[in-house]
Formats: sequence, C-alpha cells, structure tokens
Amino acid sequence: MDKNLVGKYGVGRWFLFLLLIILLIVSFFPLVWMFFGAFKTNNEIYQTPLAFPKSYDFSVFPEAWKKASFGIALYNSFFIAIITVVAILIFSSMAAYAFAMMQFRFKNVLYLVVLAGQMISAQIILIPLFSLFKGMSLLNNRWSAIFAYTAIGIPLSVLLLRNSFQEVPKDIYESAKIDGCNSFRFYLQFMLPLSKPGISTVIIYQALFAWNEYIFALTFLNSNDVKTIPLSLTVFVGRYASDWPKIFSILTLSVLPLMILYLILQKYFIRGLTAGAVKG
Repeated sequence: MDKNLVGKYGVGRWFLFLLLIILLIVSFFPLVWMFFGAFKTNNEIYQTPLAFPKSYDFSVFPEAWKKASFGIALYNSFFIAIITVVAILIFSSMAAYAFAMMQFRFKNVLYLVVLAGQMISAQIILIPLFSLFKGMSLLNNRWSAIFAYTAIGIPLSVLLLRNSFQEVPKDIYESAKIDGCNSFRFYLQFMLPLSKPGISTVIIYQALFAWNEYIFALTFLNSNDVKTIPLSLTVFVGRYASDWPKIFSILTLSVLPLMILYLILQKYFIRGLTAGAVKG
C-alpha cells in the first residue's frame, strides 16, 4: 500500500473502506447464492451449498415460469403493489401534510391515533379482515389484498412523510398563502416536489411489503388466477421434498423489479429514511 496514501487519508479511512467492502459482499452473497442455486440439483444444494454449479442450464427458468404460472402471478403482484403504493401515497401524504403544516383542534391526539395503528400486529386483524371481506364478497379478489396492505401501510407512511414535510421551511408556506395559494395547491405544486426523499422511501418500503407479503395473500387469495408471486412458489414445495432449483429461479426473477425500483430511487431513499428517523 502506498505510504503517501496512508498518510493522506489515514488508517481509519482505509479500515472503513475495507469494512464497507466486507458488508457489500455479505449483503450481495444471498442474491448470488440464490442465482447460482437455480443451476444446481437438489443434491448439489444439500451436499455442496457453497460450491459453484457443475453446469449452467438456463432452461430451468422457462420451466419454472410455466409450472408456477409466473406470468399470471407477476401481473397480480404488479397490480396489487402499484395500486397499494399509489393509494398509500395519496392518503398518507394528505394526512401527513395536514399534521405537518396545518393547525386544528386535537391535531396531536389524531396523530397519535394514526401512529397507534403501527403498534397493532397485522396478524391480529387477519381473522376480522377475513370475515369482513367474506361478507363483502371480496375473497379471491385482488382488492382484498390492496385494502389490507393500504390500511397496514398508512401509519408508518404518515410518520415518514410528516417528518419529511416538516423539513420544508414554513416561510415558503406562509409566502405562498400571502400570494393567494390555497393549501391544496401548495400541497401539489410545492410540498410533493420538495419531499422526494420521503416519498421515495415510502414507495420502496411499501412496494417491498406488498410484493413479498405472504400471510394475507394466502388467506385472501386462494384462486390460481389471483395468486401473487410468493403464493406461486408453493407449487414447488412438497410434503417430503421441494424443488429448490426452480424455487431459486423464480426468486431470482421476482427480485429484479425491486432491484430496478431501488436503483431508480436510491439517491433519495437514505435521506428520506434518515429524516423520518431523527425528527419527531
């Protein structure tokens, strides 16, 4: 190692760089292992889990796609995730805007009531929701999952967006009001564009939840034409054995949309998450 570089940047910075490299390897190892696992046999996965595959047969991907009806599951997951994220953004951003910028009676009490939803375990409301959706004839309907995911996602989203909105200077809000800008126009033209980090954080977090959620989907969506990606994997799981190569191939395909979404929004993600964590 160049002594000049060590002297200029210090040993501590090189140690931090090495630590980040190690964390990067640890973070990406499950994804790499999952990809290579798609080309192994069950015996190879059990006997030599860390070894590279002996051969690379890409036919496992179309075979798994066809057997799992992955095209239908992919469409259902996209539909549910997109509608859920849009609904959460609309309702939570409006509520967060009111809590952050407006003054009204019982504001703090109502805010605490909304946040109380974050303390309720989702599994507790599973049976009541099942009875409700059954009475509304929404079982085996994608909208049942959308309603449930939206309700679960709103409390945390309100928290993140409220703290993100509070970072916008109040002077801008007061100046806009003096110029005749009403609250809804300010919300659309100023607040949302200035709060991209918080909005990006909500999009990534809620899309990840809606994309990967299993328990609610298993309870509400039993028909093959409404199953999501996590449910489509059960076709490869048997009572005594599972087809792990095909499971890994489907998982590899299902991860790609989320990785693309994160790469698009990642520059805002950390800022939005940090703002939501440090401001109350």
